[in-house]
Amino acid sequence: MSGPATGLPPRRLRAVLFDLDGTLVDTAPDITVAMNCALSAFRLRALSLQEIIERIGQGPRVLVQRVLAVQEALRDDAARDRLVEPLLASYLHHYSEAIGLHGRLFPRVTHTLRELRAWGLKVGVVTNAAQQPALTIIDRYGIAALIDVVLGGDRVRQRKPHPELLEAACAQLGVRPEEVLMVGDSIHDVDAARAAGCDMVCVRHGYNEGRPVEHLDCELIQGFTSLAGRIAAGERCASVPCSAR
Repeated sequence: MSGPATGLPPRRLRAVLFDLDGTLVDTAPDITVAMNCALSAFRLRALSLQEIIERIGQGPRVLVQRVLAVQEALRDDAARDRLVEPLLASYLHHYSEAIGLHGRLFPRVTHTLRELRAWGLKVGVVTNAAQQPALTIIDRYGIAALIDVVLGGDRVRQRKPHPELLEAACAQLGVRPEEVLMVGDSIHDVDAARAAGCDMVCVRHGYNEGRPVEHLDCELIQGFTSLAGRIAAGERCASVPCSAR
């Protein structure tokens, strides 16, 4: 990262938390392949990449329920309900094999994570996805060594937008919520950060369940090319009031 951000020691911020799917990693292609393999086994209609993206956001069970809701061959709720558990199990099996094969890290993710750690910041991932797939994602996409804490939605009682995931991550990292910046891509990330008392920025790429981040009460960044600069500017403002600059 070039410019004034390089080498700036953070003064107030102690950690950065990231959403995973749609924020750090473009996992939708992996998810789509796995879901369509599962749907095929039950002779159900495959969904497009865009259809899957529009349904990602509150963990794998909700994704399965949303996928079943648009299956015209299932004529009533009872038929859909009967398929939730078997389709979920099949999807998770296929997803464990598909992770890392079709998706990608968003641009400059690795570089930015290295820079944050070089500044002495702690880095965590808080995701509504289950813990084991989340660990597999960061491992197969090559960023596991750059992340201090990973917490999946099945490790807490309430997923985002509840603040429990963020609060648990802060506790594990040994930081206070007001010392943390949350980086995400959806209303669930924004609401969780606000409830926890964390600062928040939204990336323009990602999966937002049909609610563009431009319509949310969230500071926007173009992507990881500008995250370090935003952090540096925030730290300067924390140490010297920006109105006095």
